Amino acid sequence: MSVSKHQRWPLLLHDQARLEYGRLLWKRPSARSRLLSHWTDARHPYAERFVKTYRRRVEKVLSSTDEGDDALDEELSREGLSLRVVVREIPPVFGSFY
Repeated sequence: MSVSKHQRWPLLLHDQARLEYGRLLWKRPSARSRLLSHWTDARHPYAERFVKTYRRRVEKVLSSTDEGDDALDEELSREGLSLRVVVREIPPVFGSFY
């Protein structure tokens, strides 16, 4: 019996959308720059948490492809995390400063 995609690390629909749309935007250098600027802006309520704890991992997840998600999940599990946890740490985009 094969393991279906996302069976080991199921994502809620809004988390799946955050991952897929995040990856689409991340491919565009101008969008990536704008996202990073927004997420690290002092006015963003999650900026400190993002910069101190999750930036490296979020960037890695957004730079990866969905074909590598299982391997990425295994790598993150060695750090005590999962793909699901890191996807949930992709900061939202909101506010007049985006």
